[in-house]
Amino acid sequence: MREIKNIDKLSVLKEIPLFSGLKEEELKSIEKFFIYKEYKKGEYIFYEGDREPGIYFVVDGIIKLIKETSDGKTVILRLATKGESFGWLVMKDSTPTSTYSAQTLIDSKVLYISNQDFLKLLLMYPALAIRITCDSTKKTLEAYDRLKSLAVEKVEGRIATLLLELVEKIGKKEGDNVVINAPITRQDIAEMAGTTVETAIRVISRWKKEGILDTERGKIEIFDIDYLQDLVS
Repeated sequence: MREIKNIDKLSVLKEIPLFSGLKEEELKSIEKFFIYKEYKKGEYIFYEGDREPGIYFVVDGIIKLIKETSDGKTVILRLATKGESFGWLVMKDSTPTSTYSAQTLIDSKVLYISNQDFLKLLLMYPALAIRITCDSTKKTLEAYDRLKSLAVEKVEGRIATLLLELVEKIGKKEGDNVVINAPITRQDIAEMAGTTVETAIRVISRWKKEGILDTERGKIEIFDIDYLQDLVS
């Protein structure tokens, strides 16, 4: 991890949706609260059980939010991408620990604000508290939908749901196809879809043979997105 000090944090803040309602003068008054950090691929930003709360905003890159289960398995709860936030806050004198770990999937850049400074920010701009509440509610509902999917959907549907989520977040059109430009491994797919690596390999290999997608050169190229949508409809 590298902390970068000679960065135009004002321009970075303007790109984060949560702060889009603030005027430039207001952004100038809060930029001092933020720290700009860069992480290499595979670095941990924090670990499950850490006791230093705060909020991170993804400036660039992809962050895996990881939970270790009681039987030693790893589950990827969510991928945080550009503009999204993750972390946790503490109110009053309580000191809860983080309930998950955060690890970079690729080289990533984030803005960090400490728990104490973020609470100051909310007192300065109450409208931010409303936005944060709405954003947290949305993420909670998404987590509920993911858990429900793991419980009732067949594995093909879960993997299809995952790929469609990635398409929505970071997918780009290239001709008639959609490309997910990220080095997402079959291990990552298995952990996000709640299945074994062997099953993820089997499903992805079959879809490659059927011409649904390809996974070469650190990207996923989807040729038949309708097929994936039909699996989850």
